[in-house]
Amino acid sequence: MKTKTLLVTAVAAVLIFTAFCFAACGDAPTIENVDQNLGIVDPDLAVDGMSAYDLVMEAYENWCNDDGYIRREEFAFSAKAASINAATRQTYMIRKVDGDKIYSQEVILGTGLDDGTKAIRYYFDGTSAWDLENTDKKDISIDETTGRPITAEWGEFVPYQGDVAEQNRTLTEHLTTYDISSREYLSDAHNDSVYNVDGAYYCTLTIDCSEEMMNTVHRAAKEEFLANTGAKDDGFSIQDTTIDFAIGKVDGEYKFLAWKRNEKYTGKHASVPMNVNCEQTCYSTYEYTGYTITADDLLNLA
Repeated sequence: MKTKTLLVTAVAAVLIFTAFCFAACGDAPTIENVDQNLGIVDPDLAVDGMSAYDLVMEAYENWCNDDGYIRREEFAFSAKAASINAATRQTYMIRKVDGDKIYSQEVILGTGLDDGTKAIRYYFDGTSAWDLENTDKKDISIDETTGRPITAEWGEFVPYQGDVAEQNRTLTEHLTTYDISSREYLSDAHNDSVYNVDGAYYCTLTIDCSEEMMNTVHRAAKEEFLANTGAKDDGFSIQDTTIDFAIGKVDGEYKFLAWKRNEKYTGKHASVPMNVNCEQTCYSTYEYTGYTITADDLLNLA
């Protein structure tokens, strides 16, 4: 009887998994129109005396101190088990910084095991903060023209109840959850060269994602993976993560023009009786004009 019960449970788990797979079947989301020079490796274009790590950290510091830009970001995630999509996620974000004001909007569409579908906005006027969240899945779809998630309804801003200082810091300083504060945290495969293409500087940081590093230095990044995907700690492994950068001189300072982060990892999910292979790509672009926060952005606050 006990054996029969276990068999029935296993069959039920497979049926549940199959249902999730059918719910998430189809092509995995991709990001179009990415700067084709990101990740370039061409010795003929290498710049003498420039270090990728030093350049990125200088641009990062300038970003943290910048008070005028618009950032657009696309995110694509897919999780496959036995070559079938168990979950996907697409995200499109617009974030503006205008003086001491911060505005952010994001639309997230998840399928299958990913239940994170929602549309959110946040606004800080220099003193007070408001946010909104719409989790009604019927409002959120893919725009047929742009291929990006959109929402038919945003809702209304209400006073923000979280830690405003921490939220503002995250929105304007968070590049990655990996700890890149030291060269020592980069992979042995890291290429520290910088390449110049038409006046822009291209380089890549390759982060050491060995099991030891993910359990110590990058533990926060691992915890983020586990929390966002529902994966188990046991069996989690990840390839070395790469972040490709395009950096330019803007008003005499090195500033981010674009960056693309790519992650590939394997884990186990409580709802899936087998290993799940995941890949996610995040692509951000920056512009230093056109960042005015408008009445359309502010909805009922305007």
